[in-house]
Amino acid sequence: MNRIILFLTCFCIFSKTMAQEPINIIPAPQQITQRQGFFQINNATKIIDLTKHAETRLALKPLIEKLQKSAGIQLSFQSKISKSNSIVVQFDKSLQNAEGYVLTISPSQINIKALNPSGVFYAAQSILQLLPTDIEQSTVVPTINCKVPSLTINDAPRFPYRGIMLDVSRHFMPVTFIKKYLDELAALKLNRFHWHLTDGQAFRFESKKYPLLHTAKSPQWPTNEGFYSQAEMRDIVKYAADRFITIIPEIDVPAHSNAALVAYPQFACLDSTGKQLLLQGEFCPKESSIAFVNDILDEVMDIFPSKYIHIGGDEASKTAWHKCPNCQQRMKDKGLKSIDELQSDFIKSIEQHVNQKGRQIIGWDEILDGGLAPNATVMAWRSIESGGTAAKLKHHAIISPTSHCYLDYYQSEDPNEPLAFSGFINLPKIYGFEPIPEGLTKEEESYILGGQANLWTEQVPVSSHVEYMTFPRAVALAEVDWSPKASRNYDDFLNRLGSYLNRMDIRQVNYAKHFFEIKTKMLKGQDNSIQLALSCDNGNAPIYYTLDGSSPTLTSNIYKEPINITNSTTMKASTVMKGKLVDEITRTITYNKATGVLINLTTPADKRYTRGGAQALTNGMFGGESQFGDEEWLGWNGLDFGGTLDFGKETAIQKATFRFFHKPSSWIWIPSQVQILGSSDGVNFEEISSQNIAVPAKEGVTKVTLSFNQKTVRYIQVIARSFGTIPANSTGAGDKPWLFVDEIVVE
Repeated sequence: MNRIILFLTCFCIFSKTMAQEPINIIPAPQQITQRQGFFQINNATKIIDLTKHAETRLALKPLIEKLQKSAGIQLSFQSKISKSNSIVVQFDKSLQNAEGYVLTISPSQINIKALNPSGVFYAAQSILQLLPTDIEQSTVVPTINCKVPSLTINDAPRFPYRGIMLDVSRHFMPVTFIKKYLDELAALKLNRFHWHLTDGQAFRFESKKYPLLHTAKSPQWPTNEGFYSQAEMRDIVKYAADRFITIIPEIDVPAHSNAALVAYPQFACLDSTGKQLLLQGEFCPKESSIAFVNDILDEVMDIFPSKYIHIGGDEASKTAWHKCPNCQQRMKDKGLKSIDELQSDFIKSIEQHVNQKGRQIIGWDEILDGGLAPNATVMAWRSIESGGTAAKLKHHAIISPTSHCYLDYYQSEDPNEPLAFSGFINLPKIYGFEPIPEGLTKEEESYILGGQANLWTEQVPVSSHVEYMTFPRAVALAEVDWSPKASRNYDDFLNRLGSYLNRMDIRQVNYAKHFFEIKTKMLKGQDNSIQLALSCDNGNAPIYYTLDGSSPTLTSNIYKEPINITNSTTMKASTVMKGKLVDEITRTITYNKATGVLINLTTPADKRYTRGGAQALTNGMFGGESQFGDEEWLGWNGLDFGGTLDFGKETAIQKATFRFFHKPSSWIWIPSQVQILGSSDGVNFEEISSQNIAVPAKEGVTKVTLSFNQKTVRYIQVIARSFGTIPANSTGAGDKPWLFVDEIVVE
């Protein structure tokens, strides 16, 4: 008996010793082999640099600095080889990937092998993620224990190009923030920062030769918040290079050039009378314009040493080119058959100049139209397939499609999300992104350099909002670009993400907390009540909720079954991730006589905008104030909205309120008229009230209320008549407008 007890005691101790903590590195390495024990980093630990390369110390700098700041540990270099308490760094020519590394940790030594310093840098980033979270603190934490688990990591990126684009033309971002942003990209092993410096709104690049450029104010964007001096840009280039990030500058031509043409109008098109044709803000593709752009690019290339220079090439309407005598003459002189070929000729002229400087151009995938410039790399944004087209033409491509990689799109369907572009890309969507287009041969696949996510900032005015839109979606992209496709697993990623976000908390990154997305559904209850059902794909973690508008805590109500709603209520709900409440949503339920009454629609909503179904119109919940793609909004294209509600019994009513979305820039218009009719038998209806609607001055939600003397009816018909035709001088002029409705409130 005593032997059994002794055996069990020893087994328990042995099992506890054998237990291994999970490795939470992001992006996930190619291969990890865990072993027993730990390596303890302390003040006696020495770095033995066998590479004798100037950049190796630069690659180790983040590790050295964070150990010093958070733990007070001062690592020193020594030339004498030691087998104990040392970090040995060496180059290994047998490694094939330029950014790969082998990290071997034993209780006596950390060994880093890489082909060059970039691999050393990425090994150091992995070591930082193996250390306790407090390694991110900027002041000494006395209790921190700087031990790292024994293991071997054999790792290398899947793609050589792993990028994020930030647009600073629409809203200027300060230098201090750009550096913080670069720090976050480097920690994720992202190695390209595409810096969108110019657009129609402003020119953020200081030009010594054309000083009016960075002070011009576009009519589209009357304020100019700032620009980057050449000294500041050189400083940022070095800051990025120290973190093994290449900055790819973008000077967008021929379109998106309003600001430049306001400053130097002589490079715009002219009509036959000599009147300037700015229209969509495109350069006139004449020799003087090409020389002007090349002058600017010379200054750009003097500051940015990157192999690639991005020249835009996207979204040129070319409307002015059809009316410009210079353009028509150039087409005739060069034997060009179309306006698309004229743009291609412009891009080829720019490329020739850039190639002569030993560089290459990248352009958005419109540069495929009319014939691709000989050495151009295509950035595929309109579709993944356009990258495949480039690869089949034996041109390199970077895959950056709107379907998966646009960070200016909404990342949650919560109606309380800050204003964003109308698309929707959540965390699992970007994690499911596959940069290799279908249907390519192995040779063609080799032309795909990697993936990039883009953040356009029309709706992103400040740096904290940039962080909110970028992270954690950029964390997901980093794993897509780095880790093997076969080993990617979203649930495993979420487990590791929780640990990574704790580090971002310490670094004070304002990341979005949308991971699982709590869903709501309104159900019909008894006695004119409704029930609110909650669901979430969160691994059966509990959902906590409140009904008083306060944020949930871990002591709030736990959701077990649909919640009875009998009056107007503000419900908030959160779920749990790694012991933290995340994915908080808010639903304001306006309880009224129409709540829970199913509407029988005269014409079904368009299949693209009917996710919530007809019941969304009477579930008591309003759609987003700034988006129309959530489950609450229903849309009709060029048609009237109409439907009938049956209260089930004679009901006294005296007011009806409707909410419509009005966004002419997206072809969405308020109705021209709203009408309500009543009936006792559901057959014979009489008008109760109607109202013609004036076009609002601002875009967004428009509320229309019909008030009338009290009527007693069982049925009501509601009708909102389409605006008709989009008027001249508006986006989509002459087309059918969209009509969006989200809720009918009857009192």
